[in-house]
Formats: sequence, structure tokens, C-alpha cells
Amino acid sequence: MNMKKIIICIAFICLFNSTLISCQNTMKHKKYFWDSSVCTPKGYPAEIFSGHLILGNTPESGYVYMPFDRIINSENLGDNDGSSSGEATGISPKILDITWLSYTENKSYSGVFKLDSEKIESLMINGSETPYWDNETKKIGVFKDFDFVVNAGLFPGGMVILYVWSPTNTTIVGKYQANEDKNVDWQMAHPSMKGKEGITEYVNYMNEDLPQEIKDQIKQGTIPFGYWETLFKKYPITPQVKAEDKVETIEINYINGEFESIFLSLNGNVIPIKERAVPRKINIVWHDINDRRMESDIFFDEKKSKAIFENIKIGESIKLIIDVDRNTKPRETKGISIKLKTASAEIDMEEAIISQESFTKSRPY
Repeated sequence: MNMKKIIICIAFICLFNSTLISCQNTMKHKKYFWDSSVCTPKGYPAEIFSGHLILGNTPESGYVYMPFDRIINSENLGDNDGSSSGEATGISPKILDITWLSYTENKSYSGVFKLDSEKIESLMINGSETPYWDNETKKIGVFKDFDFVVNAGLFPGGMVILYVWSPTNTTIVGKYQANEDKNVDWQMAHPSMKGKEGITEYVNYMNEDLPQEIKDQIKQGTIPFGYWETLFKKYPITPQVKAEDKVETIEINYINGEFESIFLSLNGNVIPIKERAVPRKINIVWHDINDRRMESDIFFDEKKSKAIFENIKIGESIKLIIDVDRNTKPRETKGISIKLKTASAEIDMEEAIISQESFTKSRPY
């Protein structure tokens, strides 16, 4: 074989190896992707005039649009409301540039915020592990989901909370403060919003269906701006269940918009120790006295639940004890009790529970 052929063979082998390594790395590090969403406190609607999650460090960089031309009035903080007109793959947002209208105040706010892109990427890059039931093997499998949502929570007073959502968790990644903007031309979005009078007339019309309590706040100037700040206080809370209840999954929605899934059947019954906000809803999957798989939802009154936690001695560790009556039958609206236990007190959460219901669950996930 002459030298020219040898060189060609070596080059081909190097190219093959390089391609193989690249493919292996791609298999190992699947790229995450995300789109955008928005949420508001219930009863305090907002509409985005202009919003972009910018992918570079300058306004000229590429971006993903925030949902606009739609009034958002979320049921709960952290809800993914509105629909994004694009998505990004393998890169986290660096800047949020947003202008919106707070309907209850009849005020527009604007802000350009530098985001913690490293923290955002750290939540996305390895995907989120989602268990599933494999019908063929009759076993639990684990699927890595790389689909995420970057969600901006818009509050009266101009506060912005940024969330990263995955199918198993929602995490707060930033808090920002926008400023009132009196120069927004809302007529570009809605022709009837011409001038100050047109904007006021449009806003008043849209506010007609709000709850009477909130309409009274608008009229009396008593919108509770300071209240939302208190939702983000965290406590050293650790959920606790009994081994005999065979609890497989605990899912907790918090009043600050965060969400957490704890898959006890996959991680050796270990519950992470960390600070958590006040629970809004708890969902658990467990087994009854006949070893039948059951699922229960427990809903809490936000203000009553929050008041209980605020009265606990500062700094005390809190055990959130989930006690299951394993004789509970499907469709029953009792059977799950929630207590808080600290070094100095034991508190029953019964008065803060709005409702609960249990039902059968054929598969674990």
C-alpha cells in the first residue's frame, strides 16, 4: 500500500472515530428545550404588551416570545398559562424584557432583568426523571424528560417571579421589580384603548367579572400589595409518612407557586431535607388495608394554612406528618389527617383543610 493510501485510511479512521464520539456524547447529553408561559395571582389579571426571554446578553440576541394579546388570570401561582410562539433548545435565557398591564391597578409596568442563566440551565441540562408504568414488563421505568417551561409570575405592584417548570417540579429561579411605565401605546394591541380614557374604559369593562372582594379593593384602594411577599417565606419542613401505609408518591403544590414530586418507591423511601413554602395541595399514592393502591388529594385554605405556619416558633424544624387511615374507601372525603410536629408543639391542620378525596389508582404512575 503506498503512502497516499495509508494517509487516506488514517484520515478515514480518525473521521469515523470523531463521528462515533460525537454521536455518543449526543446520546449521553440530550439537549433540553423550553418554551415560555405566564401566571398571576388568582383574581388579579395581567396582559403582556411585549415580552421576550432573550438568549444572549444583548437585546439584539435571539429570543422566545412571552405570551401576549391575551388576558391572564391564573387559578394558581405557577400555572403555565398563555401559549408561547416559539421554543429554545440547548440554551438558557439570559435576559427577560417585559411590559405588561396590571388590570386591577390600571397600570403598565416595564422591566429588563438579567437572569441567573446558570441556575436555570442547571435545572434543565440533565432532564427531569419521570417514572412510568411499562405495560409490557409490568415494571416501573424511568423516563428522562427534557421538556421545560420558563414561567413569569406577574404581580400587582410590578413584582416578577420567574419559575422553571418540569413535569415533576417547579422551582423559583428569580425575583425582580419592574417600574410603572406611562408611555405604553396600548392602542397598538387594542384599537379601543385610545388615550387614557380609552384604556380606563377597556380596563373597567374587563374587570366587571372579577370577584366582588377584589372589585371592592380596586374601589377602596386596598389591593394587598404586601401580602404576596409573604407567600415566599420558607420553613424547615420535612414530610413524614408511616412505612406500613406503603406510600409510593408524595406530590406537593406550595402557595408560592413551586411544586415538588417525591417518588418514595424509587429512592429508598428517602425524603429530601430542605426548606419548603406552605403547602397548598398534597397528593399521595398509598395502599389500603387490602393492599389496594389508592390516591388522595388534600386541599388547604391558603390564609389559614399560612397563619398556622407563621405562629410556629422561629427556627424550629417542622415534621409534616401525613397520617393515612388505611380503611378509607374510594370517594370518601375523610381518612387523611395532616399534623405539624415541632420540638415544642403538635398542631392539627384540620381547620386549614378545605377538602379531600380518595380514589383507587390502577397503576403507580
